[in-house]
Amino acid sequence: MPPDICCSKIIDWLEIDPIMKASMLKAFSRRLELSGDNIHFFNEPFAPISLTGTQCSLQCKHCNSYYLNHMLDGSPGKLYSHAVDLASGGANGILLSGGSASDGSVPTYDQADIIKKIKQETNLKISAHTGIVNRRQAQVLLQYLDMALVDVIGDDETIHDILGLDAGAIDYENSLKELSAAGIPFAPHIIVGLHYGELKGEFRALEMVRKFDPEVVVIVVLIPTKGTSMEETEPPRLEDVVKVITKAREMFDVPLSLSCVRPGGRYRSMLDKYAILSGIDRIAVPSKSAYSTAKELGLTVVDIPKMCCSYGV
Repeated sequence: MPPDICCSKIIDWLEIDPIMKASMLKAFSRRLELSGDNIHFFNEPFAPISLTGTQCSLQCKHCNSYYLNHMLDGSPGKLYSHAVDLASGGANGILLSGGSASDGSVPTYDQADIIKKIKQETNLKISAHTGIVNRRQAQVLLQYLDMALVDVIGDDETIHDILGLDAGAIDYENSLKELSAAGIPFAPHIIVGLHYGELKGEFRALEMVRKFDPEVVVIVVLIPTKGTSMEETEPPRLEDVVKVITKAREMFDVPLSLSCVRPGGRYRSMLDKYAILSGIDRIAVPSKSAYSTAKELGLTVVDIPKMCCSYGV
């Protein structure tokens, strides 16, 4: 049975409203037109390295430096050895990250000389979380970056309240403008539910991204994280995530990826199923549900080893 017919039958059984069912089926049909029957699964993302250790100037409500504690420590004097060890172990790339500076940027540029050395002496692809980027910073990033992973937030209140940042959505749009002008490939990340699990600015963020030429659009889903002021927040409703995915599939011809950053457990299993039915064509760290849904739909799973979902395949 063709995948689109299978999708229609599965969606019919979902307990959601008819309008959403129609938008899911339309999005799935469009992904078949764009990507065919293949779906790409990325089981081994690049190892994240924090160039600031556990330090962050913002202490955002949804993170509070929690995730920095689970990255390799790439603070000054430590980055090079980690990169060389990863390259020697067969890694294809690294993800440079870290806490934000007060201007909202992630200061990988402070170790530009070391990163350029890594680029010259290894075959590692170098991705980086960039945060907000100005023209000067973009010119430095251009010297070593293969892919910019940039969160795009489309709501001023969320930026002020959740991130504690004196900036606005226009600053994220300007970041895309500077990365694009510099010729740096970028993968915008749309964070669904960042405003206490509710939709607020996600669709504006997609409209901002549409003005440029992304390599891929990545959908991130808020994880209510222990030890933060948002640990009791409910993750976004699956229906809300579906709304963002189907809208993104309508707007973009480039690959649409579900990020490795999303809640776990039963929610993750259901999310992966709904995401595939809604037009996602790649998933980072897929659940068993993702594999079973792909099989049920008659899609061909292509497992991509040791690679970030933001890169072409």
